Amino acid sequence: MGCAALPFPARYYALPGAMFFLPLFDRAWALPRLPRERSHVIAWAVLLAVAVIPTIWTPGYAALLVTNLLLVALPEEWFFRAYFMKRVTQGWRANLFASLLFSLTHGVGLGWQTGILVFVPSLLFGWLYQRTRDLPLVVLIHALSNLMFILVLAKPLATWLATWL
Repeated sequence: MGCAALPFPARYYALPGAMFFLPLFDRAWALPRLPRERSHVIAWAVLLAVAVIPTIWTPGYAALLVTNLLLVALPEEWFFRAYFMKRVTQGWRANLFASLLFSLTHGVGLGWQTGILVFVPSLLFGWLYQRTRDLPLVVLIHALSNLMFILVLAKPLATWLATWL
């Protein structure tokens, strides 16, 4: 499915670029603090190791992992968690609004099924960010979640949806 708002191939780079740079132009917003506690660093290392494991068995997935990490998970979490959730409101409402917008942007760009499928993970990513304030952790979990979805769930889910729709 294409994106009606951006009907050109560069849309896959334009939207992440806009999401990444827009917060930098907001003078009222501050960069998120990078947690330095040992537990956070250990969690990052474990998640990175888990994300790299599939690329050992199938080296072709290395490009998928890096692209997903840098062009999908990082800009999305940077914008929706570190920026949008802070600028909208506090608490569960911020998470709900960010998740609705997250789902809407996925629905417009990738189809309504994708928009619906990403809502619950978005709520979980938002909850995790609110609990830890650890953006790298949420980015890594988002990238790992996307990678596992692509490698494990995409084909069976598409088959299941095709039988029900």
